[in-house]
Amino acid sequence: MEYYAASGAETTEREIDPEEVFFAIGNWYVTAWDHRSGSERLFRADRIHATTGTGERFEPRGLQGAGRPLYTPGRDDVRVVLRLGPEARWVAEYYETAREIELDDGRLEVELPAGRLEWVERLLLRVWPDAEVVEPADLNDRVRELASRTRERYG
Repeated sequence: MEYYAASGAETTEREIDPEEVFFAIGNWYVTAWDHRSGSERLFRADRIHATTGTGERFEPRGLQGAGRPLYTPGRDDVRVVLRLGPEARWVAEYYETAREIELDDGRLEVELPAGRLEWVERLLLRVWPDAEVVEPADLNDRVRELASRTRERYG
């Protein structure tokens, strides 16, 4: 299949053994064994651009589909800390957080584990100005640069 990985903003060729399709937090997902990585992977169905059957059969491995965590923290994760105002508090309900602290000013401080910062940049464009970046320090610059590129492209 051709798969667009938003985290790396690239399209890759994958051979998979799909085991389950399920719906969670607004998207359809495919749980599959990925031959390229040699491990279980979760693919968003709307990011699959093309498929071609191989005609080969496979034995299901019993991969966990519906009910599984949609994100598995890794040792190379970046620690992202955000302060969320009332209009952005949904972020803490929608995404898995490592920590949540209610602040005296009514905002919610959350720690989000992130394998890559690109998806956090896009998230911040959605919730701005109701979210403040605490860590990592360079994330604000990255979001400003993305906003500038987006403005140039779409006016």
